[in-house]
Amino acid sequence: MANRIVSILDHAGTIIKDIFVKGLPIAEKLDAAADPYLEVAFPGIAGLITYTLVMLGNAEATGLAAASGTATGPVKLAAVVAGLEPIALDYLKQRGIAADSATITNWTNAFVALLNTIPAPAPAAPAA
Repeated sequence: MANRIVSILDHAGTIIKDIFVKGLPIAEKLDAAADPYLEVAFPGIAGLITYTLVMLGNAEATGLAAASGTATGPVKLAAVVAGLEPIALDYLKQRGIAADSATITNWTNAFVALLNTIPAPAPAAPAA
């Protein structure tokens, strides 16, 4: 029974990984298309918003690919913050915005919380 559950979870992890691996290039194109609108809504930080979303998508795809999707939230958060922090701190400093490591972690967690509010798509009905 335990082997069957592991097999089912393994299969689900593979499907989810495929969604992110195939969907990430599309998401990056959508981010690029959204950039002008973000610039209007959030002047000065649109690039950082886009970069954050891409980093989160990459972490999710990488986490799902690693060891059949066993990367935990804290591991993925640490990876995003490590990659985002130097760029974000420089980006914000150039715009006269004071920030530190805790600020970047909070920023990242806010985007994760926002993305987590988006409901998962409903599973397709089985073929009759």
